[in-house]
Amino acid sequence: MNLQSIAGLAISQAMLDSLNIEQQRAENLQNLEMIGGIDWLCKLIGVNPEVGLSKSNVLALRNRFGDNTFPESPLDSFLSLLLGALSDTTLLILIAAAVVSLVIGFTTDPDHGWIEGAAILIAVGLVSLLTATNDYSKQLQFRALENSSAADERCSVLRDGTIERINPRDICVGDILVLQAGDMIPADCIILTHVVEIKTNESSLTGEPEDISKTRDKDCFLLSSCLITEGEEVKALAIGIGTHSQWGKIKANLVTEAVNTPLQNKLQDMTTLVSRISVD
Repeated sequence: MNLQSIAGLAISQAMLDSLNIEQQRAENLQNLEMIGGIDWLCKLIGVNPEVGLSKSNVLALRNRFGDNTFPESPLDSFLSLLLGALSDTTLLILIAAAVVSLVIGFTTDPDHGWIEGAAILIAVGLVSLLTATNDYSKQLQFRALENSSAADERCSVLRDGTIERINPRDICVGDILVLQAGDMIPADCIILTHVVEIKTNESSLTGEPEDISKTRDKDCFLLSSCLITEGEEVKALAIGIGTHSQWGKIKANLVTEAVNTPLQNKLQDMTTLVSRISVD
């Protein structure tokens, strides 16, 4: 695709995604050069790097590309937690013992023989309800703590010629981020500042142990959730937010039902063995 064919196109999500492919820095840079480079990309988005987005542009771009939010892991329902508690091996054995006690009790003493079995069932029900209630409450508390922590986060963006401190969730495509050493990068972006060299640590995202040098002319791509470890203040153009950022894509794949850890599986196997020995 040449510049003449690109000139009449508005920026699209597919075009942004082509500049932000995981583990393909050289290809991303080549795709950026194919659309005319960083300056041309700013024109396609409609942002002045010296001024930033206007409020009207922020609303338009947010409506088009979404906001910088990530999928959350689903909470277990109270019913599923209750069924999980009831499936405990020890409780299953107690339920079986209660049923046997009820049958024998009704057979030998119809008036009072059911009491012992019923008491066991009531105890099992109370234990299961308390366990499920406690687990469900812990889920809600942990989610509330996560939301509270996220609400307190701030990053710097240039809008209408003024640097503002906003929540990272409010970043939109085209925002000019103002970053410095010690900042966590809140969105996938491209360095705009000339000459300046910074270093980032991408180990949490790519597994690369060493800090990586970033400049506008060479490797100009900054990845969300990574830390800027060295360098002067730089401006960067946000091109990947939310589930379209590299961190967002990884997080979306991690949103699955919770499974037991190896330690939990071993403890469960031990509980099952002890219960069988007790029955024998």
